[in-house]
Amino acid sequence: MESNEKRLFKAARSGNADAFGALYALYAQELYRYACAILRDRHTAEDAVQETCIKVYTNLKNIQNPDAVKAYFFKTLQNTAKTILRRGTFTVCGDEISETHPAPDNTETLAADRTDLQRALMRLSEEERQIVLLSAVAGFTSKEIAETVDLTAGAVRSKLSRSLEKLRTYLAEKECV
Repeated sequence: MESNEKRLFKAARSGNADAFGALYALYAQELYRYACAILRDRHTAEDAVQETCIKVYTNLKNIQNPDAVKAYFFKTLQNTAKTILRRGTFTVCGDEISETHPAPDNTETLAADRTDLQRALMRLSEEERQIVLLSAVAGFTSKEIAETVDLTAGAVRSKLSRSLEKLRTYLAEKECV
């Protein structure tokens, strides 16, 4: 049985713009949260996602494997974000990153925790940060991340484990201060 995602991909690849819109809608929230986590500015993140959508739509015929379409969206967004980051710096937008989690009673604590996490993420290398964000924000498997960052799945699992340990260490240091 063919999945809805594969049907949408095939229809979009055949030129059906509505099917592409539905395909994009499957990933839109994840793409936005990922862009916001990388770019740290909601408006810039929105622009990056829109630019990514146009790029993917334009290059849809280059995607041979329907199972790779999600990875293609995120790889394109990753490259778009890199280009944007080369142009300047942005302010923090944390609400979008955590929108799937319920708000605690103490919003000041949440804001401080979010800032600490963002600082810890910025201490990781770009590759480590990408792997962590693709896993935590986009929900990618190690195989999907591997396709996006051009590594083996085993290397991704190893780097993810080490990166998460670094984050724990950074955050523990913060609590001791």
